[in-house]
Amino acid sequence: MKPTVAFFANQFADLHGHGLARYARELRDALAAQGDVDVRPASAWSSLPPDRLAALRSDTGLTLLKSGRRGTSYGWTFAGLPRIEWMMDGPVDVTHSVCMGYPIATAKPLVVTVHDIGPLTHPEYFSHNRPWLMKRALDQAVHRADALVCISQATAEEVMSLYPGQTWDRLHVVASGVSDRFFAEPDDAALDGIPLPPDDVPFILTAGKISPRKNVQGVIAALRIAMQDIPHHLVVTGGSGWDMEQIKAILDDPVLSKRLHVAGYVSDAALHTLYRRAAIYVHPSLYEGFGLTVLEAMASGTPVVTSNLSSLPEVAGDAALLVDPMNPDEIAEAIVKVGSDATLAADLRARGLARAREFPWSATAARMSEIYRAVTQ
Repeated sequence: MKPTVAFFANQFADLHGHGLARYARELRDALAAQGDVDVRPASAWSSLPPDRLAALRSDTGLTLLKSGRRGTSYGWTFAGLPRIEWMMDGPVDVTHSVCMGYPIATAKPLVVTVHDIGPLTHPEYFSHNRPWLMKRALDQAVHRADALVCISQATAEEVMSLYPGQTWDRLHVVASGVSDRFFAEPDDAALDGIPLPPDDVPFILTAGKISPRKNVQGVIAALRIAMQDIPHHLVVTGGSGWDMEQIKAILDDPVLSKRLHVAGYVSDAALHTLYRRAAIYVHPSLYEGFGLTVLEAMASGTPVVTSNLSSLPEVAGDAALLVDPMNPDEIAEAIVKVGSDATLAADLRARGLARAREFPWSATAARMSEIYRAVTQ
C-alpha cells in the first residue's frame, strides 16, 4: 500500500511561482506522475486570485489550512499545535515539510527538506528574516525528523557544521530537478511588453531577486568593464529587493543606462524565452542552497558564467565558467571570453545541455519516494 504524504509548503500557492514555489510544485507533479505515493499538498496561505486557486486545488487536491498563515506559524512554533494531520482531508502516513520555514506540528513520521540556511550562516545577505525561527525549525529537523533532506552537498555540510557531534544517518542529499519545459522551444509572445535591446543586439541575462546575495551590482560592474570589448547589453529580471535603490541610481548613468534593461518580475514562460535568447547567462551569486537558474539556463542551451562559491560549483560541474563573484574584473573577463569566442560558447552550450539532463525531476521524485517508504517502515 502506498504511503499518503501531507506535503506542506507555504509557497505552493504563491502567485509568482519562482524559487521554492517552483520546487514544491515540480516535485509534487513528479511524485504524482510516478504514482508510488499519494501526495496531498497543504499550505497555510495563498496569494493566487480565486480562479487560479480554485484550479490549483482541483488539479492537486491542495488543502488550505484553516489556522491560516499567522495562526499556523505561531501555533506550531510556540505550542506545537494543531497537528497538520488534524487539518488534512483524510488520514496521512507521513508529514513532509517541503520548504522548511518554521517548526511543523505532527505526530507522524517527519521528513524535512532544507534548501539553505543562509539567514543563520550569512545574515548579511538577507533582510527582514527571522533567524531565530529558522533555527527552531532546523533544530526540529536535526533532532526530531525521521529524515532530513538537503538539496545540495553544500547545504548538508553547512547544516552539519552547526551541530558538531550529531550523528547523520538520517541525512540525505537529494538534488533539485530541472523542468522538461526548459529543453523545449519557448514562446516568443511571452516577451511582449518586456524591455529588451533591439533584436540584432546580443544580451547577457541575470535572473533572481534584486538583493545583495544575488550580486546584480557585481554583474553591472562587470558590464561596465566588458562593454569596452563586446557589444552586449544586460537584461536583469527578478522582483525588487533591498538593492533596488542602488540599481535605480545606476540607471541614471548616461553610458550604462543605454546597455541596461531592468525587466523586473517575469513569468516562467518569459524567463524560459529570455534564457533561450540570451547570449550568456551570468549568475555570480554570493550564496545559494542550490542554484536552479543555472540548470534552467543550461537546459535552454545558454552558456553560463557563475560563482565559485557555495553550491554553484557542485551544480554547474564542468559545464560553466566559474568566477570569483567578488571580483568584477574576473566576471568581465569570463563574459568577454564567451561573448567573443563562438567555439567556447558552443562548447558551453553542449556541456550545459548534458549537465542539465543529469537532473530530471523523475530522479528527485524517486529518491523522495524511497525516503517516504523508509520512514514508515
